[in-house]
Amino acid sequence: MFFFLFLLGVAVFYKSLMVFFVQDDFILINHFSQNSLIIDVKSAIGSPEVTHWRPMHNLYFLIAGNIFYKNYSAYHFFTLLIHAGVAFLIFKIVKDLTKNIRVAFISSFIYAVHPAHFVTLFWISGSATTIGFFFLLLSFLLYLQEKKRASIFSFLLSLLASEAMIAGFGLFVIYQFLFRDRKIINLFTGRLLMAATIFALIRLLFLTPKSTYDSYQINIWPQIFTNTKYYLLRVAGFAEVSGDLIVSIALLGLLLFTAINIARGLKYRSDHRVIIFALSLIILGLFPFVLISNLSPHYMNISVFGLALLISISLSKLRLTNTIAFLLIFLLLSFLNVRKTYQDHWVIKRSDLSEKYIHEIENSNIPEESMIIFNDNYISTSEDAYISLGTGKAIDFWFGGKNYQYCFTAFESCEEK
Repeated sequence: MFFFLFLLGVAVFYKSLMVFFVQDDFILINHFSQNSLIIDVKSAIGSPEVTHWRPMHNLYFLIAGNIFYKNYSAYHFFTLLIHAGVAFLIFKIVKDLTKNIRVAFISSFIYAVHPAHFVTLFWISGSATTIGFFFLLLSFLLYLQEKKRASIFSFLLSLLASEAMIAGFGLFVIYQFLFRDRKIINLFTGRLLMAATIFALIRLLFLTPKSTYDSYQINIWPQIFTNTKYYLLRVAGFAEVSGDLIVSIALLGLLLFTAINIARGLKYRSDHRVIIFALSLIILGLFPFVLISNLSPHYMNISVFGLALLISISLSKLRLTNTIAFLLIFLLLSFLNVRKTYQDHWVIKRSDLSEKYIHEIENSNIPEESMIIFNDNYISTSEDAYISLGTGKAIDFWFGGKNYQYCFTAFESCEEK
């Protein structure tokens, strides 16, 4: 099952394997790998210097950077494996939750090919939420298996990968209320709440630079409506920059078909709690992101899980041939949305730009210790070069032994240097 889900991910996101490094990739690989092991570990778990404090995500770069170095395809392959692992955990969880292998299969299928994962799989640095969600789902699966100590430990690992997984506490609370004793806070969920609260306080008070607060400002009114619309469209499967009318109409048809089947399925009392659980996850996954000015669909892991579960319930009573037809159409639409997004997404544009600069410098045979000046030219503006090349860290990363100096005219007076 894991191998099948991995192949599904490759079928839809295969172009990610050909995407070059871009912006934060250079910074993070440079900082957390290719140094001594002691320095790399200290950098990964110590106070933040170049990025957010996400030790588990930093360890991803420590491991991948020391093994793969400049092989960008290998990083993407590694992320695809983690993504397949997430889909596989969804299969296991839904199978345990519903006792229905067909529902579990559909849920994992929808999640594996959903186009909202574009940034996570095409941008190496965007993998934090996928890693965090992997450990969150592992924590939930362990909870279902009554392995509560291991569950709490895995929950902590999810927080250390991405602070966004704090919202994952709601996953346990909702399940506790709907499927167990309706007592939201018990000994186990109380411990999870304590762990999440302590983490949040330490993270926000001591391990979050001021620049992060400046970048991720809370804007509740009236932006919450615009943000909610944006994220609900992404969760529904509409591509971020697609604009493909035919694909959008076809996807809308699938969603209406799902809604009709859900309405019909309400007569099956056994499905009521699962439907409410799925809808609750969709809403839960929107927070706190609908309150933040920066928008990116790859934060929607929990909500996409909820949608996948909702679709699987809607298809569970259909004939097998109809279910297969639905999944194949959804697979095709996801493939087309991802391909269309690929043509006009900032990750791809900046990746192409960084690759052009790296290859141009390689082909120019610039002498060691030279000053490389980036100004507005036929390739890009110096500001675009600065961002795409990770503030210049791409030069240190790719040409480490040549000791090049670099200057960007948009931010510095390069003549003085």
